[in-house]
Amino acid sequence: MVDPSSCRLCLEPGCTPAGRNKHREFVHCPSCNLVFVPAHDWVTPEDERARYAHHDNTESNPGYVRFLNEVADIAAGLAKPAARILDFGAGENAVLTHLLRRRGFDCNAYDPLYGVGTTALSDRYDVVILCEVIEHLRNLRDEVVSLGKALAPDGHIVVRTQCYPSVQQIPSWWYARDITHINFFAPQTLASAAGLCGLRCRPSERPDLVVWTR
Repeated sequence: MVDPSSCRLCLEPGCTPAGRNKHREFVHCPSCNLVFVPAHDWVTPEDERARYAHHDNTESNPGYVRFLNEVADIAAGLAKPAARILDFGAGENAVLTHLLRRRGFDCNAYDPLYGVGTTALSDRYDVVILCEVIEHLRNLRDEVVSLGKALAPDGHIVVRTQCYPSVQQIPSWWYARDITHINFFAPQTLASAAGLCGLRCRPSERPDLVVWTR
């Protein structure tokens, strides 16, 4: 049984309360600066899918496609023409996967919440993308480690998520009001996560995008 006071990422003990809002409580790790929601406050996978069903995450939504193309541009800049790409947490419609395939890349979709690409992690990839995914991961440390194992020797991992403004502001922060978001990151936290894959964290020109690289 995992000690609820231990960090879900770095496993250090001694995590402390970081406040609560009307839906759930938050816990802060002073070692890696992860803020996380304890498991007893998580929604079920069924409720998580039901929430996503209200989103227009389709190719018919120009704003969503524009948002994903910002990530696709970064991935394309990292990838060679014959690169293999994994869209980790692709969602039910795997729109980013389709956008990258149209650019000529060999891209696989993976999302266990929808039973998509169940064997995809057995392959190796030159680029792995987590676009608004890492904040949802229920087995955070194990899933991050699995990304490192799925990465080619000179590969890159592209991560898109919002970094929190301060620990004190988490309970009222707009990003934490999404009940499917259970992990919240500072730049130091993202660097610690990259280290689990043997990588370093390189910021991009956008504050919500980083690249993990050798």
